[in-house]
Amino acid sequence: MRLLLLCVSVACLGAQSRHFEGTAYAGAKVVFKEEHFRFADRRGVTTQLVLYRCPSDEPFARKWVRDVANDEAPDFELVDARTGYREGVRSLDGRREAFVQTDLKSALRTVVLPPRADSVIDAGFDAFVSNRWDELDHTGHMSFVVPSRLGYLDMRIKSTDFETLDGEPVRHVRLGLDTWYSFVAPTIDLHYAGSDHSVRRFEGPSDILDSWGRRQVVRVEFPMSAVFPTPTQQEIDHAAALPLSDRCPP
Repeated sequence: MRLLLLCVSVACLGAQSRHFEGTAYAGAKVVFKEEHFRFADRRGVTTQLVLYRCPSDEPFARKWVRDVANDEAPDFELVDARTGYREGVRSLDGRREAFVQTDLKSALRTVVLPPRADSVIDAGFDAFVSNRWDELDHTGHMSFVVPSRLGYLDMRIKSTDFETLDGEPVRHVRLGLDTWYSFVAPTIDLHYAGSDHSVRRFEGPSDILDSWGRRQVVRVEFPMSAVFPTPTQQEIDHAAALPLSDRCPP
């Protein structure tokens, strides 16, 4: 069985503004880069803008994440200009709707999500971890929204004791299917800094597809050296307006 999951390790937590980068590897090869801007928008809504870049730095995809409902289940939309792939979750008239479009020629498919108290959406997993930081010594459960499947997956979370990553204490969190056949499905491993609960490493299926339309299994590193000063409004506006490339150079 092939598990289609969103990349959940895309944000540090809290409403404070942040600007940082991650580099995604398949083995030793760089396959894409992520540039993250976290800020409060003009309405005061905690927002995250993610630019996905080719190894040569051209931006090819953009994701918006907005904590309009709660920080564990935000609205989001991802658009990949290389194929026209689009997915996300949005709030409409008091309900939540998941949607996916596989390419520019395909119709947009949608479904109304039935409410679940334990639902987690996209980067909301980071908030889920931070909000339960002192309870992570035990295995937990949640319902993760997967727009490409137009529904929920029941997931199990397991945390280990603190480890050391690049000389820094980190907490290892593993996310996998909460089913008897979970042993045949990929898992997601994340490492969070003990100091501020920010993500340092992600390993698992990404929300970025490869040239065959398959989710790439990657390792994304978020080193402290790629954390930048608080972004200015000009920098955020520039990232939001950058044209997206329809291809990455070979």
